[in-house]
Amino acid sequence: MPAPPISRDQVQQGPGEEASPDPTSPYQRIAADLRGAIACGALQPDDPLPSVEQLRARYQVAAGTANRAVAELKELGLVTASRGRRATVSG
Repeated sequence: MPAPPISRDQVQQGPGEEASPDPTSPYQRIAADLRGAIACGALQPDDPLPSVEQLRARYQVAAGTANRAVAELKELGLVTASRGRRATVSG
């Protein structure tokens, strides 16, 4: 998966703005990273998401955690996924 153009750590807050909290669980962090890649255009419609195995290795999590992150994106309508097929960004 390509890296987004900026990371959350590089975004500076203005006066009186609070930093948004980092996702607390690993699946939320993975989902947030993938949402960011979709939002910034690093992942375009019909592009495949990284495989569960790639996400598992990259984030050092269990396969179920990676699957849960993809399921969250599917619930939000950002990706399409079905059994036996790789998840893709919705168009």
